[in-house]
Amino acid sequence: MPPWSAVAALFGLLTAAGAAPPASEVRALDAELAALEEAPPDGVPRESVVTLRYYLQLATELPGRHPQAAQRFWRLAQRMAETLRAGTDPFADARGLIVRGYRSALSTKLQGYSIFLADGFDPAQDHPLIVLLHGGSSNHHLFLNVVLGNNVPWATYSANLWTEYRPGWQPPAHWILAAAHGFGQAMWRWAGEQDVFDLIADVSRVLRVDPDRVFLNGISNGGVGTWTIGFRHAWRFAGVLPMAGAPSWKRYDGSALRPDEDLLLSAWSAEDLAANGANTFLRFFHGDLDRGPMKPEFVFAMERRLRAEEVPYVFTRFADMGHDIIYACHRRGRLLEELDAVRRDRRPARVRLVSADYRAARQHWVEVAEFADYPVLARVEAAVAGGRVTVTTEQVRRLRLYVEDIPVPDGGADLVVDGATVLRLPAGAPPVPLVLERGADGWAPAVYGPRPGPRKVPGLSGPLPDMHYEPVLHVYGTDVPEETEAMRGAAERAANNWILWIWDHDQRVVADTEVTEEDLRDRTLVLFGTFRNNSLLRRMAPGLPIEIGEAGIRVGEHRFDAADAGVRLIAPNPLSPSRYVVVQAGNTAEAAVAGNQLPDFLPDFVVYDRRTTAERERLVARRHPPLTAGFFDTSWRLRDGAGEPVGEAGRRR
Repeated sequence: MPPWSAVAALFGLLTAAGAAPPASEVRALDAELAALEEAPPDGVPRESVVTLRYYLQLATELPGRHPQAAQRFWRLAQRMAETLRAGTDPFADARGLIVRGYRSALSTKLQGYSIFLADGFDPAQDHPLIVLLHGGSSNHHLFLNVVLGNNVPWATYSANLWTEYRPGWQPPAHWILAAAHGFGQAMWRWAGEQDVFDLIADVSRVLRVDPDRVFLNGISNGGVGTWTIGFRHAWRFAGVLPMAGAPSWKRYDGSALRPDEDLLLSAWSAEDLAANGANTFLRFFHGDLDRGPMKPEFVFAMERRLRAEEVPYVFTRFADMGHDIIYACHRRGRLLEELDAVRRDRRPARVRLVSADYRAARQHWVEVAEFADYPVLARVEAAVAGGRVTVTTEQVRRLRLYVEDIPVPDGGADLVVDGATVLRLPAGAPPVPLVLERGADGWAPAVYGPRPGPRKVPGLSGPLPDMHYEPVLHVYGTDVPEETEAMRGAAERAANNWILWIWDHDQRVVADTEVTEEDLRDRTLVLFGTFRNNSLLRRMAPGLPIEIGEAGIRVGEHRFDAADAGVRLIAPNPLSPSRYVVVQAGNTAEAAVAGNQLPDFLPDFVVYDRRTTAERERLVARRHPPLTAGFFDTSWRLRDGAGEPVGEAGRRR
């Protein structure tokens, strides 16, 4: 064959390998799998069918930047579908690195994660699980490959997100390694945090996971996530192992914060929540030469807080290393071997809880059922000793105790709360939580569940980012035709990037005329528009805690009627009170659109103008303050003084 023919043939092979899979064939296979997802063959987990549909999603999305990966997932889906049609789980004997998918309530897209099962893995046994959180520019697939010894230069991450690698080392056969996606670069907040727990649940449905041997480990942004999730939910993990991450969002941001911003970031900062880690194995790693945003002094401050709170820890400090410490931490599997003996303590004699968030209000057998105010940083100390269960509280109105997990001695114990004996706890109590409420005469047993009346409760408490845990529908106004396109564009942008740098987070967008009763019942609605152009906003306006009308926006005694003024708020939906509504409205269409420039951490409401939204600030309003902002009270009403100007923006420390 002449040389030019050989080149042409090779080019043809490469082109075929990188071509997009045939769209009609992908659609046909997906339709078949959709039916099988509804009624899987006997012996085939629904999760396996969903994973094949995730492969088809990747085959459709990846051809532009990762054409070979698109073809790989297309071929995998075709081959595994044949196995599935025969009534066999195509993943039953899969070993090595396996990409899996699951259906998230938070996005119309399927979400993915990667696991590694070594040769010799026994599916009949219970296994420890380590959940791995990637850093910036990475994804679940690449990060698991990096952990397994493939030293991919950071500058090439984006080109290698889906590149196939061989593992540089084999994990012990009894371990499950699972790398989360976390909706890309959400830095493991809100939807990113939920993704971690959805991954654990999905893996636990298809493999036997020992719930007392679940570990959390991540680097850089994933180190931040490990600190954050690991201390918000310390009781759920046997061990928390951050690498090269910042333990405090307040230090990471570096701004002089308003009080509402300080509280918002405290709820996510391990340094403020340090006491939560008292019963969880903690080992953290950092390089003294780390010159990036994850500064060593942040970790030194955390170490001081841990000492002050008497929380045990192991700090592995690399004097001659910078940010890239992953291989020094994992050491080709030795880290996993060292974790083999670590177990979660399900029934500790002493429990400490710090929280400012209903989503993270439990540690072991203690839970804040209702905060005295919300949000506020609440604290609970509980201990079993000397025939007593002694509990002290700060900023708590209702307390929930999971009595079956309290190590009550055989003879029973007196329950003493804030210095007063409430009742006698028997040994071997049934698995029914005990709810206590603080009244005028002290603490007393109360009925299970929230108190009646409109009030902030778990899942309906704010602040604004709390919507990111919920299924969401974005609704744009259509009553002013010349503004409809701008409203639709604002809704579409918000549907996939209200959390800056988030990936694979697509949500439905509809016109105000298309919202159904099912949508009102089942979803958080986000309304975009003005009082004039959004008919659904007009229906809800009388029931909102902030006045939005023809005359402008009114917060308490303060009116904001400038053309560039807008508001974003979260509240119970007046048409469906068990669901949120989020409103992004302006006195003009332009002002409503501009609200998409607000930063990530926001209280219950923010009133802004063109100066606030001149540029998109990432975390808080450092340079461009809102006109006013704040939290509603525990009954979703305006607090005294609401609407007062917030003052100048914070300045860099």
